[in-house]
Parts: sequence; C-alpha cells; structure tokens
Amino acid sequence: MAGAAGTITGTGAVGTSAVTHASIKMDFSGTASVDIEEQMPSGAWIKIVTGVTADYRQVYESPTLATIRLNCTSFTNNVEYSIEFN
Repeated sequence: MAGAAGTITGTGAVGTSAVTHASIKMDFSGTASVDIEEQMPSGAWIKIVTGVTADYRQVYESPTLATIRLNCTSFTNNVEYSIEFN
C-alpha cells in the first residue's frame, strides 16, 4: 500500500494525499486534537472530521479523486498517523 505516515509533533497540517479510498489511522500518545480536511477546487480546505482526540481508524471514500490531510489544531503529545491507499 502507498500513502503517508509519520508522527505529528506539533500543530499544523501533515499527511497530504490524493485519494478516492483510504484507511486513516491515528494513535494518540496523550493529548492532541486533529481534524481531517479535504481540499476544495479553489484550494481552500474544509473539515470532514473535526476534533479527533483519541485513537482513530476510519475508511475515507470519495466518488472522485480528492486531496485530504490531517491538521493538528491542539498539541501536547505526539500522534502517530497513517493514511494508506491502493
């Protein structure tokens, strides 16, 4: 599987990926808040999931190719993340 993976170590956006189908996973070491966002044709980002604060796994599906990212809005401890797609 291809995708993006790493560790969130502060506030800001990470893991930008163009997908139609993806598995999004986050493992929280402590306290943080992460939004999942999708990019509009204008380049603006909209929230599709807001305020994830605990371990998370979800499948994201879009009928067309969409660019998604994780955006950490509040940070105290690291968050390991993975966005996997075929």
